[in-house]
Amino acid sequence: MAAGQLSLTRRALLAGACAGPTLGRHSGLDPESSFSPLAASEGRWMPDQVRHDEIGRAKWDAGMTLYRRAAAGLEAVAHTEDDALYDRALGRFNAALKRLLRVPAPDLGALAMKLDMILDQELWELTGADRCLEALRRDVHRFAASAA
Repeated sequence: MAAGQLSLTRRALLAGACAGPTLGRHSGLDPESSFSPLAASEGRWMPDQVRHDEIGRAKWDAGMTLYRRAAAGLEAVAHTEDDALYDRALGRFNAALKRLLRVPAPDLGALAMKLDMILDQELWELTGADRCLEALRRDVHRFAASAA
């Protein structure tokens, strides 16, 4: 991979990291909805709708469960001399990581966790990382739109 491609990825990650802290301080992200109850009762979309999305939260929680299970499985075979066993556990871990990172973040804490995972696991080196980074970008734009 060319150095220019890595720099672009790092710039994109840095932009996401810098946007997260400022989103948390925006007055529109208070615990209450920033829109009138009338708009909510009419069933119109609210920018902070993500906080009210139980399905999205359930998908995130299910993804976290799979990720934690795969991480524990990888840790259990970390010192094995059976390369095939380790490779299967690593494959399950990478699949669970990518699956979780493609799920929309239900809140800013999950968004921060996604960014931490991307950096900790050096995700840009894995096949299919572009879809995970695209999901991170969608999350950041969604939270930025709700803050506007």
